Amino acid sequence: MPPKDVIFPLGPQFYFEPSRPLDDLLHDMHVAKRLGFNSLRFQEHWCLDERVEGHIDLSKIETLLEEAERLGLYVHFCVTMEQAPAWLWRKYPDCRMVYSTGDRHEDPTQYRLPYDGKPGPCWDHPGARAAAIRFIAKLAQRLGRYDNILEWNINQEIGFWPLHPSMMRPSTLGFCYCPYTLASFRDWLKKKYGDLDALNRAWRTGYGDWEEVEPPRLFDRVPSYIDWRYFMDDVYVPRHLRWKAETFRANDPKRRPIFAHIGGVTPGRGCDWRWAKEVEVFGSSCYPTGVFHEWDAGYPAPGRPVSREECIRQEVLLITLMYDYVRCAAGPKRRVAAAEFQGGPKRWLGRVPSPDDIRRWVLAALSSGIQELYFWNLRSEIFWDEAYGFGLLDSRGDSTARAREAGRLAKSINRHAELFHSGRVPKADVAILINEDLWHFMQARGVHQENLDSHLSYTIRGIYKMLWDAGVWIDFVEAKEITLESLNGYKLIIMPFPLAMDDDVFDLLKNYVSSGGVLLSEACPGRHDRFGFARPGELAPSAEELFGVEHRSVQLCHEPRQPPRWTPLELSYGQIRPAVRFRGVGSFTGHSVLPSLCIETFTVKDSTPILLCKDQITGVVNDFGRGKAYLIGTLLGHAYTAFNDVATQEFLLALLNTAGIKRELCGRLPHRRRINGECEAWFLFNMTSQNITQHVNVKGFSRVEDLLGGTMNIKSGTIKIGMNPYEIRCLIMER
Repeated sequence: MPPKDVIFPLGPQFYFEPSRPLDDLLHDMHVAKRLGFNSLRFQEHWCLDERVEGHIDLSKIETLLEEAERLGLYVHFCVTMEQAPAWLWRKYPDCRMVYSTGDRHEDPTQYRLPYDGKPGPCWDHPGARAAAIRFIAKLAQRLGRYDNILEWNINQEIGFWPLHPSMMRPSTLGFCYCPYTLASFRDWLKKKYGDLDALNRAWRTGYGDWEEVEPPRLFDRVPSYIDWRYFMDDVYVPRHLRWKAETFRANDPKRRPIFAHIGGVTPGRGCDWRWAKEVEVFGSSCYPTGVFHEWDAGYPAPGRPVSREECIRQEVLLITLMYDYVRCAAGPKRRVAAAEFQGGPKRWLGRVPSPDDIRRWVLAALSSGIQELYFWNLRSEIFWDEAYGFGLLDSRGDSTARAREAGRLAKSINRHAELFHSGRVPKADVAILINEDLWHFMQARGVHQENLDSHLSYTIRGIYKMLWDAGVWIDFVEAKEITLESLNGYKLIIMPFPLAMDDDVFDLLKNYVSSGGVLLSEACPGRHDRFGFARPGELAPSAEELFGVEHRSVQLCHEPRQPPRWTPLELSYGQIRPAVRFRGVGSFTGHSVLPSLCIETFTVKDSTPILLCKDQITGVVNDFGRGKAYLIGTLLGHAYTAFNDVATQEFLLALLNTAGIKRELCGRLPHRRRINGECEAWFLFNMTSQNITQHVNVKGFSRVEDLLGGTMNIKSGTIKIGMNPYEIRCLIMER
């Protein structure tokens, strides 16, 4: 077996319960090896391995581990602790998670579906947590002797995944209202605020005793909600990841890396940064088919076929955005993984991926920096509503076209294992600012349903797509993790829909701009503080100073096409402005912007107008210190994804050009790099319907090889490359 630190782990999810017979599994292990995979993914279930308290049976897993070792296959080992054994629920009936209504989460069934046992026990319960620690310790001690275990996955698709009917309504209050977690929440608040008077001042409440303090239960548009959701998402979850990780580290003699992954990326959410801190490898599941947003321009109409080309573009967008987001949350010290990657149809009536799909998806993920990949699954599933789905292989037979392509990719990538194992995506010039408090403010719906979190996610996605399509790559930075030093590495920071922002975030951004950075903000910066309280001037005072404006008005605006995607009913005359375009002025004369959701107008103090809506100022630039601050009085991302508005993209690119940001293109082809010393991987994208032939400048490189197609001929420092429609190619460049 090659050493662990010089392979790119690539293989399928292989084992979980309920499973096929052991003999079939042993046969399929040989099939996986023949296909060209070097790793398998195992999922363990606490409820099946410790059916009686203190009696742990790992014999089936050990049989599989031993056969994998004989075949030279590594194993990614996932421990599913949320699938708690029946005896735990009987022994500790109060370890169940509790909804805001007071109802207990009561679902003692032990199947992997629907959500791998989530939410599982409340890990604030001391008895449940102690039992889990004992099991993990014994498992790590017993299985730690196997050299072929690569890493321990301590949480598959992190989250709570509530199923109670009360959670089907538009509420985000979530778990857990048990006495143990409420006590832990109060302890955290005491450390955060110091004393009860400080808490009352922040929340504007009148508690007389700490025992009276509780999170909201029915209505979430209150200040306590921001702290409550931060506690559950950014304190409770990292804490339970931490004790799982620490238990493995203390009991695994080989101290293998700790791994965890999310079910998918939600643009705007910031907890991923805190979750990633607890592990050495951070990843995400990825199932690209069927990823349209209902507001998208190409969203399918009932009874009509969907565009293949538009599906491909949406799939590539999902993959690259997802792994750029995960890579940035993980940071430079952690590895990035495609933890569950679609290999077959989503369930039995889903689209069966073609070899072209598999190749395009894997190369897209590689371009965003992944360092290991696990397909879900080797063979199609057997259980209930997931039966006949998800496999690289069908129920019968040891080969399919998609499985052969996955195996070909595995072998090709591992011929350059060091490059893809260690090679990093260069830091981008542009970063989108993510703010966890803003995300929770947008989530709060109460009795209203304005879907502000959907608008925040959608504009981030639209901005990302506008720039990605043009060959401008994006990083993501999170407000609670940034420093002035980290921001100064970026030429431009984009602040999406910053409706609720704390003064300390603005202070940091002011310092960034003052020291020479460029800031671009969408509408309503700091209209509310982090707890939702209104600002006297309808903008944060720091925003007024930074952008050199005063707020004049803000109003909803109609969409340019019918039927509307997100605009509510206009119940009063003049409530919603007619569809209109912003007109560029000054240095942006000739450009225009299609506004979405809202139009904010400004009165200029020190800034210069760059956009007008009729005769009202809707965009400005302000010289601040050595940098510039742009404020645009609408959301920019919607125009591109919902209406294919190229003019808005051209305006944004012109703005970036003023900050010295160039598109990374090889002729007409966007091109992206991964670098490891003297070796680079270049990814070229043709997301058009046309064949493109391009001469690519490769001066400085002595050898160029197509990852899947052999050495390329260099003439006068260039190579000639042909790209089919909707194709991604990877070139291996050596100096």
